[in-house]
Amino acid sequence: MAARFTRVILVLGILLATATPLRSQDIAAGFRLRLAVVTAAQEDMRERVEPFREELQYRLALPVDLFLMDTLGAATDALVRGEVDFLRLSASAYGAAQTACACLDPLVVPTDGEGAEGFHAVLVARASQAASIADLAGRRLAVGDPASSAAFRVPLAGLVLQGTDPATFFSALVRVERPREGLRALFDGRVEAALVWSTLIGDPEFGYSAGTLNEAYLSTRLDMSRLSVIWQSPRLPYAVHAVRSSLPPALRARLRSVLTTLIDDAPGAYFGIEPDYGGGFVATDAATLAGTLLPYRPEAQARLQQLSGIAAPEVTAAPDELQQP
Repeated sequence: MAARFTRVILVLGILLATATPLRSQDIAAGFRLRLAVVTAAQEDMRERVEPFREELQYRLALPVDLFLMDTLGAATDALVRGEVDFLRLSASAYGAAQTACACLDPLVVPTDGEGAEGFHAVLVARASQAASIADLAGRRLAVGDPASSAAFRVPLAGLVLQGTDPATFFSALVRVERPREGLRALFDGRVEAALVWSTLIGDPEFGYSAGTLNEAYLSTRLDMSRLSVIWQSPRLPYAVHAVRSSLPPALRARLRSVLTTLIDDAPGAYFGIEPDYGGGFVATDAATLAGTLLPYRPEAQARLQQLSGIAAPEVTAAPDELQQP
């Protein structure tokens, strides 16, 4: 109910922003919006994002300056320091930046072709063996790389913050290369639980709309009734388009409005800045993205560092196709 109320408030705010153009008194004289874009060694990035920059400049009636940066880390640091105003961040980069400065206003998140606004980190077990976290005490858990948000950092931080220490609760944290390998280990009997990711929308019978479970269903027609979802994280965004909260409120509201209608009004501009997710932008806020901050809570951050050192070596991969029991 709270999430639905928040979404209604966001939509009303967007409608108001759409109806109310920016006034000269809302913006300081000479203001220029500083847009940061990560090149990631792509030489054509300036040409690719230029339609987006031009659309913002036209719709806002403000100069928009483009800052190309080599890495997301460098761009995130610049945003935190106030050297740029607007950046597309990953979920983990947003969590780190917001924890560092509490200075960001997340405007929108992209949706995929099925309408998912993001994904969940999910802990699964065989339905015949476990129905709750308590059933997994003293069992083995397949985890991913310690840098992985969905297969390590977010779920283990979530368990720690709920009072469950993975190091003592599970008999072993078994390192696997990818979530699919964790599922293989689960059905091979090498672990009793595994961390995967899923949108958790769509038909559960088909492994939902996207994620590890859907991949397993599509490749092997895995019977999903054999699995239990034991724990799930808050929803994590595919990406976050955020600005510094020091920008004038009227400008932030107008930006959110422009972005939420961008895929319909200027699809070329949309795909210039968001090429991976074709469902358009939806409005968001800091409360909706609270799950991204879990690994950066002080009590979780220290424990995650310790847990990364005790995860056992990777298990040997099973055959290419996931075997059902």
